[in-house]
Amino acid sequence: MKIYSYVVDHDLGLAPNPFGNYCTLAVCKPNIRKSKKLNIGDWIVGTGSKALENIAKRPYISYLIYAMKITEIIPFESYWEDPRFQYKKPTVNGSLVTMYGDNFYHKVGDKWIQENSAHSNSNGSVNDKHLKTDIEGKNVLISDSFYYFGNNALKIPNEFLEACHTGIGQKIVPESITDKFIEWLINHKKGINGDPINWKQHSNLKILI
Repeated sequence: MKIYSYVVDHDLGLAPNPFGNYCTLAVCKPNIRKSKKLNIGDWIVGTGSKALENIAKRPYISYLIYAMKITEIIPFESYWEDPRFQYKKPTVNGSLVTMYGDNFYHKVGDKWIQENSAHSNSNGSVNDKHLKTDIEGKNVLISDSFYYFGNNALKIPNEFLEACHTGIGQKIVPESITDKFIEWLINHKKGINGDPINWKQHSNLKILI
């Protein structure tokens, strides 16, 4: 079992998308999503950043935003078609939950299609930069065993601070603390335990489906 750790700069409910019965990572973090070393049963954790602190005006560095145990790894085409994930297709003029749906990539022939979404341009046209980065990751990571804390992020105990990445990209958490970190984590409530931190900027919008 490995734990991949990275810093969450934006917590919009998009990457990760914790809504419904599954937490998914479909966009951003391409190096994790395409890694041949990533296996079912590995974990991904996202910890807080200065950017999130600036938005919320409270500490988030060395706080746990979310953790997901990988239970499936599937390509974009399968994610698009899977009946279980149709609710994750975005409605950009809907609620915040539907606005930040992450199921918006598919192919027509050999051409990748980016549906109107949070990663499109403001006029709904394709954002080529996001498209290139997102599809580079090849896969969508899925978890039915996850802990999403968002604006109720947990302070990570000092003995587990090595689980926090401090720069660009990601790292694999040292094996010496992996098991004990997971033991600490699973004492908390599974599922959604808070709203995405960046939703503070959308306080006038509905947050329910």
